[in-house]
Amino acid sequence: MRLVDQLTQSLPIVLMGLLALLTYWLVKSMPAQEPSNNTDTPRNGPDYTMEHFTLRVFGQSGVMRHQIEGAGAQHFPDSAHLDIQNFKMRSVNTQGRISTASSDRAEIRNSDTELVMMGNAQIVRQAGSRMRPPNAATKSAATKEEWPRLTYNGEYLNVNMDTEQARSHKPVVLTRGNDRFTADQMELNQLAHTIELSGRVRTMLAPDKTLEPPSPKPVKP
Repeated sequence: MRLVDQLTQSLPIVLMGLLALLTYWLVKSMPAQEPSNNTDTPRNGPDYTMEHFTLRVFGQSGVMRHQIEGAGAQHFPDSAHLDIQNFKMRSVNTQGRISTASSDRAEIRNSDTELVMMGNAQIVRQAGSRMRPPNAATKSAATKEEWPRLTYNGEYLNVNMDTEQARSHKPVVLTRGNDRFTADQMELNQLAHTIELSGRVRTMLAPDKTLEPPSPKPVKP
């Protein structure tokens, strides 16, 4: 349950925040489309293209919060999707947690509510730590909070913002620290906080180092 809770809280949130940021920037950056006199003929080719673009978003303190890169991007009006080549993202939240995502290709579909990563898809939340300040109400001292490295690896990942679900019909590898899950398919539901792994599922759970082994009993002579 500890592993499932961490994965469901981190995996889709990173991608959904990225998708909202990327689509907002594209809408603001792209020129307005000129009206066409011929509305009956669909346009099969792209109406917008970009090459070697980088988007950086900074917080109020001047610290970079998000960075998105792509070797190229094309928007296709007939299918209303955006195709990005060599997709890369880096994000730092307010707690200092660093997350990255990358894939050979990425598509934004269905009116900017669906992100599909294809080819060497990877999501990583880096390991880290921070000091929690003391709480005067509970009279608790300052404590150190640590979070392990969390990763997703596979050839495919589909994230839907409307349903808050992530799925893959191809083999996946999920890790949290030294814990490792592999499966042929995955269904992740953010609202229900569940992960369904199917096919050939294998699990390796590392022992909790915070648990001390029981003291050996003295041997009577």
